[in-house]
Amino acid sequence: MWPFVGRVRELGDVMSALTEPTGKGAALVGPAGVGKTRLADEVVTLLEQAGCTVRRCYATVATSAIPFGAMAAMLPADMRTANPLGRAVEHLLAEPQPLAIVVDDAHLLDDASIGLLHHVIRHGHARVLVTSRPGERAELWQEGLLQRYPLGDLSRAESDELLERALDGPVDSRSSSWLFAGSAGNPLYLRELVVSGRAMGSLCEVDGIWSWHGAIELGGRLGELVQENLGRLEPSHRRALEMLAYSEPVELDLLASLVHEEALDDLETRALIRVESSGRRTVVRLGHPLYGSLLRATCPLLRAQSHQRALAAALEATGARRREDLMRIATWRLDGGSPISLDLLAAAATQAWAARDATLAERLCRAAVDAGGLGQVGHVFGQVLMYGRAPDEAEAALAEVMASPLSPADRARLGAARSMNLYFGLGEVETAAALLDHIDVPGLPQELRDWLTVVRNAIEAQHRHVAEVLEATFQPVAPHMSVYLQQNRALSYLHAGRFREVEEEIARYEPTVLALSDDAPLLHNGAQRMRCYALAFSGRLAEAEQLALTVQDTQVDDHRWTFAGTSFYSVRSFCARMRGHGAQAVRLAREGAPGSPDTPLIYDTIILSDLAACAALIGDTALADEALARAEKAQRPAWRITGGSVLLGRAWVLAGAGDVRGAAKAAMTAADTSAELGVHSLEAWALHDAARFGVDTSLRLAALTSTMDDPLTSAYAAHATALAHASPTVLEAVATDFLQLGATLFAAEALASAARLHRAQDNARAASQASARQALLMRDFDTVRTPALRADGLTHLTRRQVEVARLATSGLTNQQIAEKLHTSKRTVDNHLHAIYGVLGVTGRDELRTVLGPS
Repeated sequence: MWPFVGRVRELGDVMSALTEPTGKGAALVGPAGVGKTRLADEVVTLLEQAGCTVRRCYATVATSAIPFGAMAAMLPADMRTANPLGRAVEHLLAEPQPLAIVVDDAHLLDDASIGLLHHVIRHGHARVLVTSRPGERAELWQEGLLQRYPLGDLSRAESDELLERALDGPVDSRSSSWLFAGSAGNPLYLRELVVSGRAMGSLCEVDGIWSWHGAIELGGRLGELVQENLGRLEPSHRRALEMLAYSEPVELDLLASLVHEEALDDLETRALIRVESSGRRTVVRLGHPLYGSLLRATCPLLRAQSHQRALAAALEATGARRREDLMRIATWRLDGGSPISLDLLAAAATQAWAARDATLAERLCRAAVDAGGLGQVGHVFGQVLMYGRAPDEAEAALAEVMASPLSPADRARLGAARSMNLYFGLGEVETAAALLDHIDVPGLPQELRDWLTVVRNAIEAQHRHVAEVLEATFQPVAPHMSVYLQQNRALSYLHAGRFREVEEEIARYEPTVLALSDDAPLLHNGAQRMRCYALAFSGRLAEAEQLALTVQDTQVDDHRWTFAGTSFYSVRSFCARMRGHGAQAVRLAREGAPGSPDTPLIYDTIILSDLAACAALIGDTALADEALARAEKAQRPAWRITGGSVLLGRAWVLAGAGDVRGAAKAAMTAADTSAELGVHSLEAWALHDAARFGVDTSLRLAALTSTMDDPLTSAYAAHATALAHASPTVLEAVATDFLQLGATLFAAEALASAARLHRAQDNARAASQASARQALLMRDFDTVRTPALRADGLTHLTRRQVEVARLATSGLTNQQIAEKLHTSKRTVDNHLHAIYGVLGVTGRDELRTVLGPS
């Protein structure tokens, strides 16, 4: 039996209907698989725990033609009397009271059983609970005998919870999204998807995280269930469903031109299709996503091609007036084996890229290239390849096109795409800049010259000082081009730590972005990405997480594409880390990291650095070392803006290995590197980390608060100042500030430091109170280990003794510790002797038991 998830309100309502004096019973009504029987199981358990006698029966197709067939197990063996109803009631009245009767699939009950239930309910002989399909044998609730409770599909959150509880482990975001989309929230389909996936190896656990690999295959029980729900199909019904399987959602009038309307009416009545209206447009969808999977899998190839040719011809006959029509026609022609022109492929590829359907854009581009149309799709193909983590292939393709005779305008258009790939894909800033200079020739249309200005500014934003980039965003360009510079301006504000201005700038240009969303697919994605970072870095963690989740739910789920969520995983991982949820932070960073070590792009260095830091935070040194090595290998000198992130990742890997001094040095280098570029947002983060490692950064952080007025940076500065002044009471106040922002990890660290200082000042009561608050906060932490928290058991030790103790538990000899700390072995011997005395241990083994391994 799978775990019981959600349905809390329904469970309470049903129990009230069955136990309150005025209640007669309840009917759980809903389509197949939504969990009616599972909810009834819970109700039965609660009724039996309350001392109620429960008699349960199951109606089936076989028993539906037999009088009292479904209820035979709870009735006397001999019902051959002149009054079988009276005999049945007499038997039920002899049951121990109170009595509850539970009937599954009541829509399959025979008339005699329905009559018996009527009598029992009306006369109050028992409380009754039934489960039923909607619209069938509804007299039990339509006549007011039972309270009707409709049951629908699970929400996304409930589906995710059910998955994780059933699998006894976390499921990665893409797989949970995939499974929710495939099941549409139907618990039965979700269960069978999991069972089928595990049996076929599609759903497997790697490093404690469950992931789905490959497409959904409807084998075994899952295929039987879907086929059972589809039922027997007349030829006209099957044709309509197959057409829909290759086209949904499709306009009702288009589908009606290809199939019989009577068939559509019948299918809608059977809930095998759904008709939805939005404004002046009415579209048709299959009743469940898995119907399409089965129909496509079982449709013969020639018939499938015939369906798609018919769809393409029908849509072309309407004039293909909608923007997405060219994509659909091109797809149906390709899949249907029809001839297709290069012009159509190029136009459809451009539309697909604009619609953020990156997989389709790549397919259409490759079809055009195979047909000799590289010159016609080159500018789109280059972007597709770059964002698809194939920058080398993009450079080769664009170089080939640009080597052919081109007009200056075409050369400039292709060169702009190529320069973006050279910088963002390959990290070659000098080559990209030289190419931009080469293609920027006199006589170009002003729109193209403006576009080159935009591209230059976008590249400069990643390696020049923020103030210079910000100033350049105010260059005059055509009105419809200014939105790109405004986006770069918002990015400059983000880097500068002016988070409020990020939101204000986005609010100014966002209406234009939304109007251009069909033509500029990455603009809105970029705006949402910056908004997420601004929210997170300013301490609005819950808002940042919610926005990141919302955006990810609407994005492409193919991990090859860099805009599929790398930055949003980074934000969510940051928020989880701030709350002390180390394992979750690692999982999210891992999901966002590129699967292959080859051809990482600029944003990949950030998520890999995040992964290294998070892994170090939970003590997974192997993963931390691997992720840091990948981040450092991926980093390009031209990507100066990401250098600080890599250094911070290194700092936490060093801290995780017990080298707090090295960690502090790396954090300060990250802060200095960021300051050189004017990236104050990362500078503040790095300075706070350095303070956590024991460096006095209070003056620099206080100075940053003059331009960074967000509450999180203010809390950073207050934390660093309290540590520098060794003020336990201020640290306790800082903990409260962090806690209000949701930064539970920092709050716990501040309290740990406060407790240590209170003890050093012989204030045992205040120390105990601070420690108690810290312990309360850390109840929800999962294996998080930072220098301040690992020192929690070392609150009577000096900072140097804490450092020696950590290195000792990591397995280093006294001589190795002395070399690392640049001191003598005798000094280390003395430190360890003092540590053993303070903690009441006799050697390294006991020390490791008290402190845990480093």
